[in-house]
Amino acid sequence: MKASQIQKPLDVPTALVVDYTDPVEGFKGWFVRDSLVHKLCAGGVRVQAGLTRNHLCDMARNMTRKMQIAGLRVDGAKCGIDYDPQLPGKQKALGRFMEAILPYIKDCYSMGPDLNVDMRELDSIGKKLGIPSVKMAIAAAMGWDIKYFLERYAILNQPIDGWTLNGLRAGAGVAQACLSVCNFLNISPTQAKVVIQGFGVVAKACAYFLDNSGVRIIGFADYQKSIIAPEGSSLDIATLLQDKSTLLPRVRSMTAEEVKPDAIYGTACDIFIPAAVENSVNRDTAAILATKAVVPGANLAVTSEGEEILRGRGILVVPDYLSGCGGSISMEGLFGPDSHPEAEAVLLHVQTKMAALVEKVLSRSREQNLTPAVAALQYCAETAFPPGNKPYARE
Repeated sequence: MKASQIQKPLDVPTALVVDYTDPVEGFKGWFVRDSLVHKLCAGGVRVQAGLTRNHLCDMARNMTRKMQIAGLRVDGAKCGIDYDPQLPGKQKALGRFMEAILPYIKDCYSMGPDLNVDMRELDSIGKKLGIPSVKMAIAAAMGWDIKYFLERYAILNQPIDGWTLNGLRAGAGVAQACLSVCNFLNISPTQAKVVIQGFGVVAKACAYFLDNSGVRIIGFADYQKSIIAPEGSSLDIATLLQDKSTLLPRVRSMTAEEVKPDAIYGTACDIFIPAAVENSVNRDTAAILATKAVVPGANLAVTSEGEEILRGRGILVVPDYLSGCGGSISMEGLFGPDSHPEAEAVLLHVQTKMAALVEKVLSRSREQNLTPAVAALQYCAETAFPPGNKPYARE
């Protein structure tokens, strides 16, 4: 294992990259810290066949932008292994990688779940490695002892309407971004038509909040199929969300049509939410999207070519590091207060701050005739941190 530096543009801090070669199976892995500005860095770990160092660097940069636009004193990070998640050795492979980067997890890296990894899996591996949490670096950064930190951390598992705070927090941010875009476009939530690509944790939680707000979700898709509601109706979201799989259930019990997964792109709607994988809105799919706005829930969901095509078609695109920063904001809502918050208060913080951020970015975009991407980058560059040096501090 070796640490190295990668060259970035002059106006961007250099990232730390730790290269890993597995001693048992020979696969590659990387830990990437995008910048070295703050005492804490944060981001998810993924297990993905074909994963590359460069892709993790791009994702770590995106995490930095999430932190910047949310005004958090945290650097962006990502890590992962190039490994088929369907192989029976996945958990042991991930465990060996995590053991290799354990000094970073203990000292400065707040690890979270990403593609093909869930929090329970990380907690289980962490315990085997002798650490109380894969987010334990937060304790030192906040000046807390481990006992107090673990009491606060346990709030992530508080139940909310059959969910947990951990399961809802990122999706709550995407849903609020969607509602804020509806307001910007003068579309009433109860009249808004939304389609969602993906059926993972973020997509489901987003659907839960939108459905509770009266939004009509007319299409859902995974990589196997799309489920489309008949004209003038919406999907039975409550029934769909009862399924715990990351694949959509069959629609025997509801009025809907099962079609090919790519059909979701041509389904006429007000908001399209790509909440599955990267690069799903690309040169080809952007040309056929039948929507007024794109609000990403997945990192790097819209390619640069796709965004250019959408802009030319007059379709609003919210930057993914804005609509997708709800998980980061939730850490501020959880760890920022002087005393332990209730789970509902953390979600309210996510929704309130996301609404304000989206409104600021879209208003500047309109007033200064900028794309939302440019307006958002300006806010990132203008980030002014409140006094102090703790990563999470409520104003």
